Amino acid sequence: MSTEKHIHKLKRHTYRSGREVYFCILPDCNFKINPPLALGKRTICHRCHKPFILTEYSIRLVKPHCEACHKSKRIEVHPEVIENESKSEPAQVSNDLRSRLEGSITALLDKSISDEDEDL
Repeated sequence: MSTEKHIHKLKRHTYRSGREVYFCILPDCNFKINPPLALGKRTICHRCHKPFILTEYSIRLVKPHCEACHKSKRIEVHPEVIENESKSEPAQVSNDLRSRLEGSITALLDKSISDEDEDL
């Protein structure tokens, strides 16, 4: 055990048996703890290197990081952007698509009518 008091920088390790454990990766420290017991403990963030308290989300990570360093997979869209796009572009795009479809259908109908006339 380390005689110095410090905040641990934890990393998850999974043994072949499936057992998981967090261990401190700082030099001269051999601290180990089971992940369920690590909930609420103070550790060092692997991204910003500042201390934070482990949450239910962060104890699932191999290298836990704080909420400030968490990057969401969801795309954040500002309401102003949605309003600006909804007013102009979709209406124009749908009108262009509608006119192209009508032109294609009209051409197909004209062609099928002319083919029927030739067969008679």
